Amino acid sequence: MSSVRTTTAKKARPVTSTTLAKASLLLRTVARTFPTGGTLSRIAREVGMNTATAHRLLTALAHEGLLTFDPYVKTYHVGFELLDIAESAQAVAPDLQLRQRLRPMLKNISRRTEESTYLSIRSNRDSVCIDLSEGTYPISANTLMVGARRPLGIGAGSCSLLASLPVEEGDRMLLLNQDRYERYSGITLSEVRQWLLEYRRDGFAFNNGRIIPEVAAMGMAFRVPGSGQDVAVSVASVVSRMNEERRRMVIDVIRDEISRLQE
Repeated sequence: MSSVRTTTAKKARPVTSTTLAKASLLLRTVARTFPTGGTLSRIAREVGMNTATAHRLLTALAHEGLLTFDPYVKTYHVGFELLDIAESAQAVAPDLQLRQRLRPMLKNISRRTEESTYLSIRSNRDSVCIDLSEGTYPISANTLMVGARRPLGIGAGSCSLLASLPVEEGDRMLLLNQDRYERYSGITLSEVRQWLLEYRRDGFAFNNGRIIPEVAAMGMAFRVPGSGQDVAVSVASVVSRMNEERRRMVIDVIRDEISRLQE
């Protein structure tokens, strides 16, 4: 292993996005296609990469402990460092299970409303989008990507999560985030407080293009049965399409799908 480290250090090159993509491909290939180990030639052939490039990247991955190299049989295997990372990632496993469990509901909502539908959870003082189901309406209003974070209170789903907190905890989140709100189209703390009042009055959040012009969204938070965790479902559309009648329909669909989940 020491010789591998020395060789890699001498040939270190700047990491580019292309290099990273190739290294990631090699790492996935060794883990999935060659669980008992693969030789340089077999791995390179599997991914369609020339052996010189594959050798350089495999050596670098071994240097970092993500792969190990057996010098006797000339094979690469998954390294202990990668196993450590995987073990640490178990902390997010409940969120992944939650996403899998709620995905059918998300797809049903997007199918019934024809709009893009999002699933968000709380992460400290932020909301995080963990899944989305794209709608079929020709004009898309995709405003979030999976993994996108927003301060609690910014967006229909995020506001719903904030409103689901105990009042004292919600007030604490407001104060922690107040300096961040203005980055989103100049939104003020008083506006977010007003949205919370409206949510508690109506039972859902409605954003009528305040964050992103011409994009409206509705959201609702609920506790997932058996999990003890609150999540938010939100539906986004173009403002011109989200009239009062359609808003009632969207929120009725969300409520219906939530009730089906709780049966």
